This record gives sequence, structure tokens and C-alpha cells, in this order.
Amino acid sequence: MGRGMRTELGMMFAWLAFPMIPVVLEEFFYQVSVNLLGATRAGPDPGDWEWNTWLLMLGPLLGYGFLVGATAEVPDDVTGPKRGLRRILGRRGVWVAIGPWYGFLIIVGGFMGLRFLERWLPVWQSPPTWYGNILGWVTFVSLIVLYAYGWLWPAWAALTRAARIATWRRALYRGIVTALAFVGSLFGSFWAIVWSSRGFFFDARVMPMIALGCGLLVLSGCGGPVTYGEMRRRELFHAMLLAWTFALAMIWWWSSRRRQRTPAPRDPQRSGPDSSPPPPPDDR
Repeated sequence: MGRGMRTELGMMFAWLAFPMIPVVLEEFFYQVSVNLLGATRAGPDPGDWEWNTWLLMLGPLLGYGFLVGATAEVPDDVTGPKRGLRRILGRRGVWVAIGPWYGFLIIVGGFMGLRFLERWLPVWQSPPTWYGNILGWVTFVSLIVLYAYGWLWPAWAALTRAARIATWRRALYRGIVTALAFVGSLFGSFWAIVWSSRGFFFDARVMPMIALGCGLLVLSGCGGPVTYGEMRRRELFHAMLLAWTFALAMIWWWSSRRRQRTPAPRDPQRSGPDSSPPPPPDDR
């Protein structure tokens, strides 16, 4: 297999794989944050979210939009070649595809590691004093910030790289505008669709199969019967969330690849205003 064929296959795989990474991570984050104990594939829609759910869910979505906009005109590297893990972590594609869920992955990985090592580690309990309570609250708030807003570290890295080429103001502006447009279009379109078909999305009939599946949760006081309208709203928002995430990844991937294309070098001897080739000699 020639080098050109390998390059084409690699580009084809990248076109298919890159947009799916944010979709998988956002789906994982959504299920853990909103639908961890749910009996259906789609969790509660934004109309049923509490303030803490909004605080968690908006974090990666804002970070995703910000990183897409802030890295649109920032090169992959402006300080020289890197090797190993530093080279991978310094790529814009890694910032966009993984950066919004950076803190979430750390929390999940740390939790799974502690669960694996808990049989050998002693059980730690905070001291029952005022400073122990303060330490517990500080730890809890820090974990929540890292969980939903760990993308601030790759965002700072993107702005730092943009500052090296004197474009950090433009990168900050594009990041904020893209984040607000992405989140606003997602939730605005959801509510526009729901309220334009209120009879369909607010059907008060209870779904019998869902009611049977949620029986244990209802008895334990952790849930209630699900109506047809509620299930339709859940499915709609779940589908729109993944579709918006996939579309933004495709837009960023296409625009970044387009900006990386450079025109072919021109002959300096023909770089004047008239760069057309000379006419053939006359044999007459």
C-alpha cells in the first residue's frame, strides 16, 4: 500500500472518528449527570431540571462551544516540535474533542481507581470539627467545578497560544460568541419545537410500559409515572443534544482542515504582475 493510499485512508478514518468522540463523551456525561438512575434511555428534559442540573449540564456545552471558536484560527504549535504525550495534548483536535469533558474524565477515572483500591486503603473520615466541615465543603465545591468546568484549563491553553501570535482577543471573542450561539440555538430550538406542538409534547397520558419499568423507583419515592408528552420531550432533547454536538464537531473539523491548506509555492522568477508563461518561439 502506497503512502498516498495510507494518507487517504487515515483522512477517511479521521473524518468518521473525530466527530464521534465529542458525541460519545457528551452522551456519557449526560447519562451520568442527568439519567444515572433512569429507567429509560433519555433522562429528564430541560423543563424538569433543577438549578444544580443546569449548572452541571451547561458546563461542558459552554466549554465545547468556546473551544471550537477559540481554536478556529490558532495553529497546532507555534513554539517548536514536541514529543510523546506533550505533542498529543498540544493538538487543537484534542482540546476540542476531549477538553470540554476533561474534568469529568478525571473525576470518573479517580472514582473508579478509588473503588478498585478501597480494599487496601484505610477509610478516611473528616474530623468532626468546624475546619473539617469547611474542608469537606471546599473539597465538594472543587470537585463540582472540576467535574463540569475542567475545560477552563484547555481554554486557557488555547488563549495562551493565541497570545503568542497576537490574536488572543479575537480568539476570546470567537470563543464566547460560539459558545453562546451553540447553547442558545440548542435550547432555543428545543423550546421552539416543543411549544409549537404543545398538544404532542404535553400529552398527559401515562405510558404503561414505562410505568411498569419505573415501579420500583415510584415505590421508593425517587420518581413518578412518565407521560407520553414527557417521554417525547426527553427523546427530542436527547436527539438534539447529540445532533448539535456532532454538527459542531463536523464544522470545526471541516473549517480547520480548510485553513491548513496552503497554496502551492510560486516561482519567484514569475512572481511579478504578469506570471503567464512566455510564448513559444516562432520557427518561421
